[in-house]
Amino acid sequence: MPYKWPEKRTIMGTGVPRLDGALKASGKAKYAFDRNLPGLLYAKILRSPHAHCKVVELDLAPAEAMPGVKATHVVKGPEVKDAQGKVLNELSYGGDEIAAVAAETEEQAREALHAIRVKYEVLPNTPNEAEGLKKDLKPSVNEVGAVKVDDAWKDCAAIIEGSYGSTAITHVCWESHGLVAWWKNEDELLVFASTQAVGATAQGIKGNYKNMPNLKVVCETPFMGGGFGSKFGPDIQGLVCAELARKAKRPVKLMLERDEEHWVGGSRPSAFAKVKAGAAQDGTLLAFDAETWGTGGYGSDAKFPLPYVYLPASHRRKHLDVYTNTQNKRALRAPGHPQGCVIMEQVMDDLADKLGMDPVEFRRKNLPGPGNPLQSLRPIYEKELALGAERIGWATRYHRRGDPTPGPIKRGLGCAMNTWGGGPGNAQATCTIQPDGSVEVACGTQDLGTGTTTLVPLVAAEILGLQIKDITGRIGSSALPPAGGSGGSTSCGGVSLAVGVACMKALEKLFEKAAGELGAPAAELVASGGKVSAKEGGKSLTWKQACALLGQTPISETGDKNDKGIQGMATSGVGGAQFADVSVDVETGEVRMNKLVAVADCGLVVNRLLCESQVYGGVVGGINAALFEERRMDPKSGLVLNPDLEYYKVAGHSDLGEIDVVLLDYPERGIIGIGEPPYIPGAAAIANAVCNAIGVRAGVIPLTPKRVLDALAAAKK
Repeated sequence: MPYKWPEKRTIMGTGVPRLDGALKASGKAKYAFDRNLPGLLYAKILRSPHAHCKVVELDLAPAEAMPGVKATHVVKGPEVKDAQGKVLNELSYGGDEIAAVAAETEEQAREALHAIRVKYEVLPNTPNEAEGLKKDLKPSVNEVGAVKVDDAWKDCAAIIEGSYGSTAITHVCWESHGLVAWWKNEDELLVFASTQAVGATAQGIKGNYKNMPNLKVVCETPFMGGGFGSKFGPDIQGLVCAELARKAKRPVKLMLERDEEHWVGGSRPSAFAKVKAGAAQDGTLLAFDAETWGTGGYGSDAKFPLPYVYLPASHRRKHLDVYTNTQNKRALRAPGHPQGCVIMEQVMDDLADKLGMDPVEFRRKNLPGPGNPLQSLRPIYEKELALGAERIGWATRYHRRGDPTPGPIKRGLGCAMNTWGGGPGNAQATCTIQPDGSVEVACGTQDLGTGTTTLVPLVAAEILGLQIKDITGRIGSSALPPAGGSGGSTSCGGVSLAVGVACMKALEKLFEKAAGELGAPAAELVASGGKVSAKEGGKSLTWKQACALLGQTPISETGDKNDKGIQGMATSGVGGAQFADVSVDVETGEVRMNKLVAVADCGLVVNRLLCESQVYGGVVGGINAALFEERRMDPKSGLVLNPDLEYYKVAGHSDLGEIDVVLLDYPERGIIGIGEPPYIPGAAAIANAVCNAIGVRAGVIPLTPKRVLDALAAAKK
């Protein structure tokens, strides 16, 4: 039979509270940090005090003689070599790993780190993008269009030039990176990890022991406190923890502390651009010329899409990847898209202002058309612009740049648009129906806070015609049917599809058993309301009665997205729009959020409550990026100046203003991921609202009071 979502759904699309909500709110949920196994040791890592150096001498003997120390491990040093024989003693950023110790208490582990003797050869460092640009870098150049960019300017009625950008930020996961490792025997390792990929974490550790072919590694993550793209594997601290546990023959816990989170826990690349853009008198984008750069760390690029969403007839881009002595980038909620969006959308507003056009109308004029890969999203974008403008009060409250209201408080509106993929990820799920009527659905995925724990039994209950309480959902373990990491907004589609198909297959088997009893072909049976019935009001059996026909043999079926017969259950490609209302104090430079409207395209809504929650979370992240978050580097030492939550600012509840979420539910499009898209356009919309309020462009986020005041001062000059 074809596999597709039921046309009439009773549970999917409703607002189902999180099944694990009470456990989390009461503190009963056990995270990796909470695993205190018998005989547990605590591990700490010695990190580089320099932004760039080599370890010339390393002596762990004094640390090994310290009270309570049970194991040590060298990560980088003069005696460490890779498979090709290269000495691994170069440290590329402040916080880079050198060695680790495991001891009876955290205090003993910290003291032992101080006892390690290290001699460094300090090397020149590149602390920031400005210094990195002084090096001999080779740019990548790309030009597209029937008319050369240099020839397109003559047809433009309006041309603007501006500088825009976003600084590097860190992930700031509330639960830090790390895990607890326990060797149950020589060939069996159990880890409790804070990870958004239980399978990849288990495989990553196993791959570190190639000389142990029989090793079985199981990763358990029933609860975890956020990842945002930074927790797809064991990381160095996970590998170190496993090795310390092996050496000590005792369980070991290694969780990063808050300063380490900022040093090594993941960062989003910076992105800067100098842009010249032009449009025709009717608002049509004609030319776009950009010089872009950014840093992804000491060995990673800083690529981001540009132009973004809109496609000028002729466009050119010269890009430079700047390498700095900072930690390498990690995916952070829609990698690259927030940076491309904040640059492109500020350009759009500047061009609209130069033309004297309403920014919403200017965007509508340039929505994706022929030749733009996003053309199919045009009707969605049109609807989002209309809904967002209506809910923010654009028609009556929008004004040209510079709020004329007397006094220091200026108010402004801004908008921005985005896109993302969100297609279904790889996942397998198994549905088992027992003769007593109990149902278990298992999938080796994880819940990084998005609600997957609730999603699995919800989907199963919808397909089987039961209530959520009737389903036992099992996730959060690499020992279950394999699934990919929770990233790219792929989990909801992939996991829902796998669970749905597994349940549909199992239900087919149950129908075959019940067909004779009900006097109807299996293909004409339905399951709803806790019953299995013949269509058109025929005979029915309770769920338990139908399952009793199985005798002593349960049904167990597996589903994934590669099964034949799947019809439109999950697809890819979303558009989004957000509108911001801000107030700016031109005397202090402080920006305050009044309201943000987020119109989110999400295909078929599986759980309305959790879907809205994901949008709220994305909006909060966008506000943080727009106004607060920034990793600051010391220009001399090259070390992070604000590796804490005192000087690395994040928003509190009073900083957020009103958040208005609008979900565009398109069931015919199937499930599309919603985790990342709402994070993308918020910062751009806020930047445009600030410019609309004060009449001048600050350009680079976060829009701190200093950047706002500097922009105002520059305008006066």
